[in-house]
Amino acid sequence: MAIGERYEGIVSAACSVIARRGFHQASTREIARAAGLSLAGLYHYVGEKDELLFLVLDRSLDRLLEDLDRSVAEARTPEGRLLALIRTHLEFGFHHAHALRIINRDHELLPEPRRAEIAAKRQAYLQRGLAVLRELDRHRRTDAELFSATNLLLGMLNGIATRPFLRSAADARALAAEVGALFLHGFLEASARGGCSAAPALGRSA
Repeated sequence: MAIGERYEGIVSAACSVIARRGFHQASTREIARAAGLSLAGLYHYVGEKDELLFLVLDRSLDRLLEDLDRSVAEARTPEGRLLALIRTHLEFGFHHAHALRIINRDHELLPEPRRAEIAAKRQAYLQRGLAVLRELDRHRRTDAELFSATNLLLGMLNGIATRPFLRSAADARALAAEVGALFLHGFLEASARGGCSAAPALGRSA
């Protein structure tokens, strides 16, 4: 097996084990076994468990940022860019559920200076969301208000993406449209139009 493939396999195994067991409970021996390696074989490629956590976070955030930048660049309107942000986050949660769980749960467990590197990438993602909402804002909200709105949006997306609402990529796209409409127009206006078409799907998934 090529070194690059072996390396990717190790990071994937670490992501799965850490997401399932938690960083403190996951062992390097368990990660090695999941990657099809002996413990000595694992240490031939990587160092301690901290390094594995960093690699999972670093690569996952790079992928998420790249996906978001590509989707936002393809959108033609501010509303389209909001939908691109929502869709990208939910699709990432569907395809990389373990990675999203670790991004939200375990990032502060890294020692410095690696914690600061990951914090900078998380902040970069937040700033992209903030820019999308600032472009949409017609009420000249303060930076603090926009920051709160961005965190609320991303928190809502994390809540959807880490629960059994997403059973397919089509679910992610449909929910993205519903969340976008709710965020843009508000709950009461959406209800006045006849409710959210995705509500039955959410009921089945819950």
